[in-house]
Amino acid sequence: MKSLTGFLLLCQAIFFVGANVCEESWSGTCINYVYNSCLSGYSYSLSGCAFQEMCCIPPIKLPPAPPLADGQCGVTYPETQAHASRIVGGTAAARGEFPWQVSLRAYVAGGHHMCGGILISDKWILSAAHCFRDATSKNPFAWNGILGDYDRGDIDGHEKLVKLDTLIIHSGFNQEFGNDVAMLRIATTNVSMYTRYVRPVCLPAAGESFQHMTCTVTGWGAAFNGGHGTRFLYKANIPLISNEVCSYLLDRQISDGELCAGEKMGGIDGDSGGPMVCLRDGVWKVAGIVSWGYHCADSYSPGVYTNVSYYRSWIDTVTQYYTDAPAKRGADGTLGVHYL
Repeated sequence: MKSLTGFLLLCQAIFFVGANVCEESWSGTCINYVYNSCLSGYSYSLSGCAFQEMCCIPPIKLPPAPPLADGQCGVTYPETQAHASRIVGGTAAARGEFPWQVSLRAYVAGGHHMCGGILISDKWILSAAHCFRDATSKNPFAWNGILGDYDRGDIDGHEKLVKLDTLIIHSGFNQEFGNDVAMLRIATTNVSMYTRYVRPVCLPAAGESFQHMTCTVTGWGAAFNGGHGTRFLYKANIPLISNEVCSYLLDRQISDGELCAGEKMGGIDGDSGGPMVCLRDGVWKVAGIVSWGYHCADSYSPGVYTNVSYYRSWIDTVTQYYTDAPAKRGADGTLGVHYL
């Protein structure tokens, strides 16, 4: 029997950069970092150059992104220049290409990236319930959300750190990863938090189907049980497959609350709790939340995602009852944790 794992990745992603990347892909210049420094306003990378050199990358001049209209979601204004890393299971995204991507970082892990999240409003982050299974991780005050993150090895000024004060876990979540959905409330919000690099994704309508579409999963592939994942946010396009086919391939019943996606010859890697999004009518909608899968090296092993449209009414109930409610202790006595 294959072992089931909730995953921050289905397989460990590895990236590499060629020595000519600095000049050809980034329009940068390699300099010796021992004796020199980049010009003011330039960013830098320790990849793409020779030993003891860094790549000085000129600033990208972009027109300002239009302000976010009331209720607008799923619209992006990415930089045209993506980092040139090639990553197993996908390619590097451009900055701002997926501005709803959240990096959830836990104090118990030294503040390191532990799970993905999905920004759905200025108040709420969607994620997977299995990220919060034990007593320590179940404390919302033990987590920070990093919005607008792209390069885990550098701070570029586009990131926004948000505190969290309430965690809502689906009351039906179980050890078999059923009902694998949770929501985190942002403690202090301001509409001005929206930028080119921080924007919400659209939620699907209840029961909306994405079958036969090719959608996109994003993340850093940071391993929950070890490993470092990738430095840059990456993306991978994956086709959805029917639950019937998926049940056959995985030898396990896939419920209506789950979606399957990926090539038949192996799974795809992505952060637990992170997004699988689909482009429909010019806007991005979050179709799935990265949930579980078998080892990516196994043949015929697609990834399984929480079906967001199946839980749309649950999400609406959470936002209705908890958006303005004060943080208080839940039924288990933990401050800020509730089951619904």
